[in-house]
Amino acid sequence: MQPRCIKFARTSHQNGVGVVEVLVALVVVSLGVLGMASLQLTGMQQSTGAYNRAKALLYAETMATRMRTNRPAIDSFLFDGFNSDDLNCNAAPVPYCQASVTGTAQSCTAAELAMFDLANVACGDWGGGVADDGVVGSLPNGQLVVTCDAAPCTSASTYTINVSWTEGQRTTSDMNDTVMRRVQLRMRP
Repeated sequence: MQPRCIKFARTSHQNGVGVVEVLVALVVVSLGVLGMASLQLTGMQQSTGAYNRAKALLYAETMATRMRTNRPAIDSFLFDGFNSDDLNCNAAPVPYCQASVTGTAQSCTAAELAMFDLANVACGDWGGGVADDGVVGSLPNGQLVVTCDAAPCTSASTYTINVSWTEGQRTTSDMNDTVMRRVQLRMRP
């Protein structure tokens, strides 16, 4: 008996990559790039929010420090009811109670110093001729509000300092949808 030879069908070997494999790889890489872009955008938004929160806290602490250094104005309730929306940030406060590159400090009463301090924190320093770095100018829709927590207000009452601003809302698809953020500091003079 002769051994039987079994013949196998010859299979062809693929040379190169098919179009389908290239398209699948392109889709996978595209999804990865879109995911990374989304993470980058989210990181930038969170970083901006944290930066605004840090600035707002600094402004609130600055206002509390200025209030503590002007005890006669606190005793006269001159800080109570302040809202930066009622302030004109296009004009420097008169008198200008601190030294600057444009001149020396003018002599101010406790009431004038209180108004100067409120304007300085809300609008910024006018030392260079133009207000800069205040709550109104450096935070989006920034607002500073100072209120006495007691009615009637006494020299022993606590004060609340609110610094608020708006940020873009990240939970909806509407790009114009905003949310109000706030830093609130309560102080006893």
